[in-house]
Amino acid sequence: MNNKLFTTCLRLLLLVIIPLMGCTENAVYVSDFGAITDDGLDDTEAINAAIDYAGEKGIKTVIFDKGTYDFNKLPGRDTSEGRRAWYYINLTDIHNMELLGAVDEEGIPATKWIINNDLKELQPGILKIEAGSDVSMKNFTVDMVPFYNSAGEVVKIDGDEVTVKILDGHPYHDGQPAFVMGTYDLEAGKVKTVRITWDHEAPHTEVPTWNRTGDPSARLMNTSCKALTEYCNTGDGVFWFQSNYTAGLLLFSGIKDLWLENIHIWNGHGFPLKSNFNYNVTYKKVMLYPPGNRIATACRDGFKLLCNGGRVVMDSIYIDGCLGDDGQNIHGLWLTPQEVRGSHEMAVHYPISKRPFPLLTPGHKVRLLDDNQLTAWESTIITCERGEEGRQILSFEDAIPDWVHDSTPVEAQEWLPETMLVKNSVFRNTGRYGIIMKASNAIVENSLFENNVAGIRIGGEWHPLWLESTHSENFEIRNCNFRSNDLDILYGGIKRDKAIIIHSHSMPPVELMQDIRIHHNTFENEGICVDVTQCNGFWFWENELINCGQDLEIAEKGTSNIFRNAPE
Repeated sequence: MNNKLFTTCLRLLLLVIIPLMGCTENAVYVSDFGAITDDGLDDTEAINAAIDYAGEKGIKTVIFDKGTYDFNKLPGRDTSEGRRAWYYINLTDIHNMELLGAVDEEGIPATKWIINNDLKELQPGILKIEAGSDVSMKNFTVDMVPFYNSAGEVVKIDGDEVTVKILDGHPYHDGQPAFVMGTYDLEAGKVKTVRITWDHEAPHTEVPTWNRTGDPSARLMNTSCKALTEYCNTGDGVFWFQSNYTAGLLLFSGIKDLWLENIHIWNGHGFPLKSNFNYNVTYKKVMLYPPGNRIATACRDGFKLLCNGGRVVMDSIYIDGCLGDDGQNIHGLWLTPQEVRGSHEMAVHYPISKRPFPLLTPGHKVRLLDDNQLTAWESTIITCERGEEGRQILSFEDAIPDWVHDSTPVEAQEWLPETMLVKNSVFRNTGRYGIIMKASNAIVENSLFENNVAGIRIGGEWHPLWLESTHSENFEIRNCNFRSNDLDILYGGIKRDKAIIIHSHSMPPVELMQDIRIHHNTFENEGICVDVTQCNGFWFWENELINCGQDLEIAEKGTSNIFRNAPE
């Protein structure tokens, strides 16, 4: 019997006989259920069996050994099949559970989860945990094989044609579509241009393909793309992605008290890490970066925090090479009235889709914004019931004002952090903003923002395609370094050359953001340090400027109470 057949038979036996050896009152080992590292076989069934057993027996810790666990049975899907999310490990109603990997002598995760990429555009995720409490995940590296992106060094430019030599280890497949393409300074390790192309949905951008040329041993590919020739030179790096959207690799939703620590993501599709509708979230030493000779990590937001409440802490975060969009996206969602049903009751919905979001919680506050996007009413939810087509039927402690209409923003306060802290972190080489922040009561401190389109953007977004709250109040940025945030962004954006932007999308020029304080930071090689728009109460003091063009760009309308000294 060969080794592979023996391993398969052993796994089947272990899955039939509930294992007792190695399992204790405090821990379950996935190896006891047949999840064997470094054998190349899919570990999904064994890992799920171990987690199920831990849940049944009330055992908190599920332990993973050093080495690689493989996820390679679920196929990707074609774009015609829709953007549906599916996962290898899909858990619901999980309480008091810890997924624990191993570390090496330097404390780096030594447990790897490797997902197979079959080169179809919609790839599955690895882990989804939906609903629960006290969930933690520690000491894992996550990667894809082959990568979801490719890259090469430009060796020839001839008219509109560009020839590259594919970097070692990167995909070398004929006919690759060049989604979310950009250029890179290989010597300096810095991105030069992002979003030269986008995807199939882009109405005004060319999406060329990369094709093999010459002797396969030379690993040469070429494409015809005039936009690329305008932004690259011989010797530059060029990167592109397999697609620009799919499910997150890791998704946590509806969890009270979520803790992620020492998680390293080397490559991902879509959103590598998503935290949705959780309460009290801590990320510590969570990293998204390209090791070795890699350039790119992700084609969408690196980390996405959607509608998280309570206390949110991000400590020692590292995001590099998230080259399609924002490094870290933090926001809630605005709902709108679908029908006012009485003096104290109305049906609300998300007008962009019929998706049934989690029900709002009685006892929590809801705010209504007026036609200038300013808070004009606040009340406490008394009851909340599920209606048809994603609606929620809310009753309030106070009477609903008569000025409410079907486009009035309804802002659920439980879908926003009560406090938000980002510290000791690095955000560099992102396809748009290092952090896009729609949160109040926030502090960003002791962090580096380098070589992004812009370092931080503050302000909600009311747009036909998204309704992302909130307009930030009580926001402090201190003891940070902003360096060369001036990337060229082509599709869907413009060159910013600004370190910090305080500005809401598609809003009237009114004072939406309140009480913003920026002090004791260093700005280096920035065109404009801070773009101050739609803000009432802004303080900028004790900041060091090195080779910068301008400290503040202040809008003529929609700003007031702007100071270059500390608040009294």
